[in-house]
Amino acid sequence: MRRKSYFRRWWQQRSSDLSNLLNPKQWFLDFLGGGAKTSSGIKVTSSSALLNSNVYTCASILGGDIGKLPIQVFKKRGEGLEKDVNHPVAKLLGIRPNPYMSAYTFKELLQVHLVAWGNAYANIEWHESGPYNGQPKALWPLDPSQTDVHLEPATGDVWYVTALPNGEQRKIRPPDILHIKAISKGGLKGITPISVIREEIGVQQAQKKFLGSFYANGTTTRGILKVPGSLDKPAKDKARDEWQKVNSGLSNVHRIAILDAGMEYQSLGMNLDDAQFIETHKFGISEVAKIYKIPPHKLGLLDKATFSNIEHQSLEYVKNTLQPIITNWEQELTYKLFTELERKRYYVKFNLTSELRGDSLSRAQWLKTMVEMGAYSLNDVLELDERDGLGELGDKHFISLNFVSLDKMDQYQMLKAGLGKEAPKGGDSGG
Repeated sequence: MRRKSYFRRWWQQRSSDLSNLLNPKQWFLDFLGGGAKTSSGIKVTSSSALLNSNVYTCASILGGDIGKLPIQVFKKRGEGLEKDVNHPVAKLLGIRPNPYMSAYTFKELLQVHLVAWGNAYANIEWHESGPYNGQPKALWPLDPSQTDVHLEPATGDVWYVTALPNGEQRKIRPPDILHIKAISKGGLKGITPISVIREEIGVQQAQKKFLGSFYANGTTTRGILKVPGSLDKPAKDKARDEWQKVNSGLSNVHRIAILDAGMEYQSLGMNLDDAQFIETHKFGISEVAKIYKIPPHKLGLLDKATFSNIEHQSLEYVKNTLQPIITNWEQELTYKLFTELERKRYYVKFNLTSELRGDSLSRAQWLKTMVEMGAYSLNDVLELDERDGLGELGDKHFISLNFVSLDKMDQYQMLKAGLGKEAPKGGDSGG
């Protein structure tokens, strides 16, 4: 039986068990290597890294871009192609992969898993009867922190092992799992990008804690309170506590301190500018952006941004960042969701038209060029903007008469010079 109905039950139970899935036991995170402590003393996991503003922004950008792009199913017919909107795969990827998620939410979720864990998993539920027997019925995302790839050394068999909310372990065959993976060492499981930037994230989190403590203590982050003579421990503690109570905290910033009994306060606070907080903050942003190949201006780093290089970076982002991710998705979806016989005719393709659109003038010039070279018909152009076609007349393709193929060039030049054969009668005389 190929259908994994327990995943349907799992998702029905998930609302009550969501906190357990998003916050797995610490021993499990440590086992996966996600609980490593950084040099700054901050423990960074894939789950906690998503709460970092820079990682969250990258996940939001990549997840949103993958989620919004339509995935279309194409069918080879003779020497041509046609879109198949009625195939079960087209409905799963274009409308609803399961009863609880839209296509956008499903794609966005898997891409966020890929960003934070380096692996995105979804269980494939299959039709068992009817006209769609043997074709996919639903796609159920799996929690990447609870799912792993297991290779049996004795047989060489690969299994996917996942844990249900009740703690029950399930072994699933590779044909029943969509697995989109990041760069890997062995090809079976992706490396989490968080492991590469764990130190940078730790520094950023430590910075936030320090700033929080700095502002909580107002102007008296560190200092010495000098008193004449000597005090016993209870008196020292009382003097310290009273000073903190009256002169620290945001509500006491810029208040005038009144010292009596010969007391003197000497500040030892660190100047944030001298500590190069701004530079460290920018470095953290650029490191996260570099790992995910996100243009810095998308993370708010506009120091070296200009209109022209932002436009160039945006195109580069589509080609060098989105395109490899999309190819990764397309190959896994095509291989896992179609039968061996169907793969000879069917494949899936992301529609990148919206991402490659420039301004209106540039787009109009590009469409004009495509029509003039005969690649697009007028109906093709209208379809891109989801407008009604012109009927059969709009399906015609046009080509300029000013062009001639290379093998006809000599003959064409001789005809123009009046040295070639006479044009056949009945032809267009041009008059």
